[in-house]
Amino acid sequence: MEEFDELELQKLIETALSDTQSSHPFGGSATHLGFAETDILSLIFSRLENKLHLSEVSDIFHDVRVDLLSRKFSSSLADLHTVTKNCRKCSLQSTPELPKWNVQDPDVVVIIDSPSLSPEATANMVSSFKEAGFSSDQLCLTYVNRCPVRRKYEDQEIINCSPYLHAEVQMLNPKLILCLGATPASVLFGSHMKISDSRANILWLGHWPILVTYSPMYVLKSGSSASEQFNADIQQAYQFVSKTKGSLHA
Repeated sequence: MEEFDELELQKLIETALSDTQSSHPFGGSATHLGFAETDILSLIFSRLENKLHLSEVSDIFHDVRVDLLSRKFSSSLADLHTVTKNCRKCSLQSTPELPKWNVQDPDVVVIIDSPSLSPEATANMVSSFKEAGFSSDQLCLTYVNRCPVRRKYEDQEIINCSPYLHAEVQMLNPKLILCLGATPASVLFGSHMKISDSRANILWLGHWPILVTYSPMYVLKSGSSASEQFNADIQQAYQFVSKTKGSLHA
């Protein structure tokens, strides 16, 4: 049996966690809605088998699972939202806000940057949903960042909040995810995502269909052209869930 090298193990783990662009269709996202972990764990396990006795490898994985499960919250939406509401990962003084509208079984999960959306931008967004044909019971409005602030969010604040969003999406199991703006899109697909290259197309992340378009604030500031494109994208979202009604739920 080969001698175990701790530095080599660390290098292996870093490689497995970073080299997802070529091996996964959803690329360089910081997290992949839970679909990449199996490949990473399988790779680490197979490599460790050549360095350690199998029982030692099993013990390592057992200890990791115990640690993870001891910190994992319930799969209940109510429990997730309780954890979210009481989150204190950041030094922000504001209280985390929870999703709005249909928070149980929506057709579409709409993701915006944060609750810090101006009344004008909110009104325009809601008007676009209504004009497309949506009713509030078809939509769940949620956020990348749950604490309202009047500034740009720091990277660490986005990282702190993102797991709540990823867990929420999987529990809600929508027919479509609608990302309004660059921040929601980058949290799912990675920082390489560009709205100009991706809007008006249904993208797939694993088995999740995702439509990316402009943020409500961008639409408000950018005039009629952006507004027309935004409305067309919302109409496309409505047509997508209408045509596939009942076919995408697990």
